[in-house]
Amino acid sequence: MNLFDTLNEAMTDEVVSKIAKLTDEEPTKTKKAIDGIFCTLIAGLVRRTGSTMSVNMLYNQVQKGNQGGELIGDIMSYLSKKDKLDGILKTGDGLISQVFPAYKSPLISMIGTYAGIKKNSSTMYSSLATPVLIDALSREISNNKMDVDALTTYLAEHHEPLFKRTPEELVEKMIPQLGLQELLSPKFTSNSSNKRVVAPKPASVKPKSVAGVPTTTPQVVETEEEEYSSEGSAFPVKWLLIFLVVIAAAAGGYYYYENYYKPAQVATTADETIVMDSTIASLDSSGTAAVDSVGLKDTLKATTPATPVGGGSLTQELDPYLTDKTKPAGQIFTMKEVSFVKGSQALDDKSTASINELAELLKKYPKMQIRIQGHSTDAVGLDNKVMATKRAFAIKKRLLVAGITDTRIDAIGIQGSGDKADIKIVSK
Repeated sequence: MNLFDTLNEAMTDEVVSKIAKLTDEEPTKTKKAIDGIFCTLIAGLVRRTGSTMSVNMLYNQVQKGNQGGELIGDIMSYLSKKDKLDGILKTGDGLISQVFPAYKSPLISMIGTYAGIKKNSSTMYSSLATPVLIDALSREISNNKMDVDALTTYLAEHHEPLFKRTPEELVEKMIPQLGLQELLSPKFTSNSSNKRVVAPKPASVKPKSVAGVPTTTPQVVETEEEEYSSEGSAFPVKWLLIFLVVIAAAAGGYYYYENYYKPAQVATTADETIVMDSTIASLDSSGTAAVDSVGLKDTLKATTPATPVGGGSLTQELDPYLTDKTKPAGQIFTMKEVSFVKGSQALDDKSTASINELAELLKKYPKMQIRIQGHSTDAVGLDNKVMATKRAFAIKKRLLVAGITDTRIDAIGIQGSGDKADIKIVSK
C-alpha cells in the first residue's frame, strides 16, 4: 500500500471534523488543506531519493522521529487529549525543520492560500500532518523490513501517483514555491526505481545507517559494502558497478534514440547540417559570397522558418503584451507551431523555429519568467499527465541549451485538450 492510501484511511471524516472543530475551520477546507500538505510533503520525500546521502539521512530521521505506529493507528486519541495533542504538535514542528528543511514557512503560507484557511490553522495542520506521515512511513519500513535501498525504491514509486492525485491548482503552487522543479527532470520522470545500481548485500553485513553521524553514514555504508564484496577479487566491485552503469546508460540511450528521437527526425542529416550552417551564416554580417549557389538556395530555404524576419507568430502575439505595462502578468499563449511525435515527448523538427523564437524573446525581455504547460491526450505507455510533464520539460531543455537561465523557466504538465503546449507569463 502506498502512502496516499495509508493516509487516506487514517484521515477519516471523524478525524477531519475533529481537527476542523479544534481550529474553527470548515471541514471541507480542513480536508483540502491536510490533503494538500500530505501531497507536498510526499513530493519532498520523493525528491530526497535523488541523492544517496539524503535518503540515508531520511532513513535515520524516520527511525528516530516516528511514534511506533501508534499515531497513524489512532489519530483520534491524540486529538482528544490536550497533553498528547500538544506533544505531537511540538514533535511535528521539529520534524518539519529536520526532515523537510526550508519547507516550513513557504508550506504554511502556500496551504493557507490554497485552502483558504487562517495562518494559525495552516501551522497546526502542518505540525500534525508531518508526524502522521513519518509514522506511516516508519510503519511501512518496519512491516516490510526495508533497508535504505528498499526505502528509495518505495518512495520513487510514488512519483507517478503524486502527479495523478495532486490537484493541478496545488501542483502549480508547490513546484515553484517549494523549489520542487527537480521532480520534473528526467531523473525522476523516467523509471525512478531503476536509477540506482546496488551491489547485493551479504547476509552477515548490516547497514550502519542508524549509527554514527548522519552526514557521514552513507559513505561508511557504501565503502564497507564495496570492500566486503571485493575480497579475494583482483577486479574491484566499484569499477564493475561503474561499468554496469555505463552499459545501462548506453542501452537506455539507444532505446530512446530508436523509439523517440529517430522517429522525430523528418529531415535528413544533410538537411540538419545545412540548417545549422545557415544559422551561423545568418549571424555573419559579411555575407555568404563564397557559398556555392546551389547550397545557398537550400540554406535559405531551410533557414526561413528558424529565423523569422520581423518576428514570427509568437513574437507578434507576445511583443505587444510584454511592452504594454497596463496588462498584468498571467496571460497564457499557445505555442501553435510546436508539436510532438504522436505518443511521445519528442519534438518534431517543425518546432525548432518557434522554440528559438521564444528563446530570443526571453533574451529580449530579461525580466520575463515563464511557465511551460505541456498537454497530452495520446500518451503511449504512460499516464497522459506524466507525458504532458515530459513534453513541457523537453521544451525547457531546448531553452536551457539556448542559454536561458533555469530559474526563468518553469515546466509542468496539465490536463487539457490537444497535444500542444502553452506558455504562461509569470512575470514581465
